[in-house]
Amino acid sequence: MDIDSPIGLKLLAGAKLVKGVVLACVSLGILDLIHKDLPGIALHFVEAVRISPENRYVALALEKLGLVEPSTLKRLGALSALYATVQLTEGIGLWLGAAWAEYMVVISTGLFIPEECLGIIHRFSWLRISILLVNAVILTYVAKIVWDRYEHRKKALAVPEG
Repeated sequence: MDIDSPIGLKLLAGAKLVKGVVLACVSLGILDLIHKDLPGIALHFVEAVRISPENRYVALALEKLGLVEPSTLKRLGALSALYATVQLTEGIGLWLGAAWAEYMVVISTGLFIPEECLGIIHRFSWLRISILLVNAVILTYVAKIVWDRYEHRKKALAVPEG
C-alpha cells in the first residue's frame, strides 16, 4: 500500500465513497418498498409536492407502479446493493492507496465505455456525451497512474541492491 496517493485518486476515492453510501441507502429504500402500496406511496408524494394526480403523466406513472412485482424490487435492490459494494470497495481501496483498487477502477470504468458509446449511437444526448467524457478522463488518469507505478516497480526490481 502507498499512503502518498496523488490528490486526484483521493478525490476519486471520496466520490466513490459518497456514491457507494448513496447507492446503499437507495438499495435499502427499494428493499423496504417490497410488499408495500407503491401507487399509494407515490400518490402521497405527488400530493405533497402539489402535482395534480389527474395529470396524464402522473396518472400513467401511478398505473405503471401498480404493475411492479416484488421480485422486480428484490432484483433492483440487490443490484444496487452490489454496485454500492463495488463503489465502496474501490473508494476505500483508493483512499488507502491500494494498487489492487487502482486496477479495479481501470477495469470497472473501462467496462462501461463501450456501453456508453452504444448508448450515444442509439440515442444521442449531451448528457451521455458528458458522462462518456468524464469516464474517459477518469480511465485515462487512473490507467496512467497504474502504468507509471508498474514501470517504477519494474525498474526497482531490475536494479540490483549494492
